[in-house]
Amino acid sequence: MKTFDIIIADPAWKYEGTTVVSKKVDDHYQVQMSTSWHDLPLKDIASDDSLLFMWCSGPTLKQAIELMTAWGWSYRTTGFIWKKNKINPSWYVNSEVEMVIVGKRGKIPQPRGCRKQRQVVEAPRGKHSAKPEEVQDRIDKMFPTQNKLELFARRHRKGWTCEGNELDGLDIFDWIEQYKTKGE
Repeated sequence: MKTFDIIIADPAWKYEGTTVVSKKVDDHYQVQMSTSWHDLPLKDIASDDSLLFMWCSGPTLKQAIELMTAWGWSYRTTGFIWKKNKINPSWYVNSEVEMVIVGKRGKIPQPRGCRKQRQVVEAPRGKHSAKPEEVQDRIDKMFPTQNKLELFARRHRKGWTCEGNELDGLDIFDWIEQYKTKGE
């Protein structure tokens, strides 16, 4: 079975302790509590030496680090900051960014490509929760030859295995079981 060296995940976070934001998010896709994902068997399909890139926002940062740890990666840094060029109202300060945090399992996958990727990505917001392609373009430059997986994907991307219930209707747990059984 082919394992993955690079994984990017964009979980449909439930904004715990909120009502207005969660209702708006629920209008677009099914949200889940992050604890329902803690048992996701990513270790079964990830390489021993791999990186996990995970999308999160300020209110979900703690959940994201906890989930990353539960999946077997150690939080290392914030890889990318997406400046959306549009301000969203929030409780404390206006929100205009999302983050991609990076976790490492084992060693950094080799060979590495161009390390000189900028952290800030400036791109307008698109359809609800759609992320800018520039982030994965930069990951492709950093790791051009590795096996890559996008979880919770909303579209296909050349050179990546993309999985999400919006693509094939499968739950992520079911997809991983099928993937392990097929032995791609």
